Amino acid sequence: MIIETKNKTINLVLKTRKIVDIANLLKNKNFEEVFIKAYSILDIEALSKIIFKLAENENGESAFTSSSEVYDFMDDCRAEGITISELYAKIAETLNNEGFFKKKMNKKELKEITLNPLLTMNTDKLLEKAVENAANRVVEKEIMAQI
Repeated sequence: MIIETKNKTINLVLKTRKIVDIANLLKNKNFEEVFIKAYSILDIEALSKIIFKLAENENGESAFTSSSEVYDFMDDCRAEGITISELYAKIAETLNNEGFFKKKMNKKELKEITLNPLLTMNTDKLLEKAVENAANRVVEKEIMAQI
């Protein structure tokens, strides 16, 4: 996927290794979940990390040497009318088309999950944590009652 500004042209190259690196950078093992969450709140820092990892120049080398360069590129995009939301949308569409989400979605489904990031969250983990917290409170009350 090519993103072009007056000052720079980058190619976002999707490879499994890069996707795993991004998930680790964003401190989450579930790439889809962390990406959709970042997209839904238009997390600029997360977007810069995603672009930094995926961007290559025409020689197949990393297009950026620092995060400052990525932020400058994002500023160039905005100056040329490409919003942060549009950058995320382009990346999401490409990730979806390349099969990096749990299932391939049409444009409507893709837009819906960005509006409702709970759709991608691991509800089993959330439920487990809630039950654990509730159980801890019950045990704490029982201990306090015995004192």
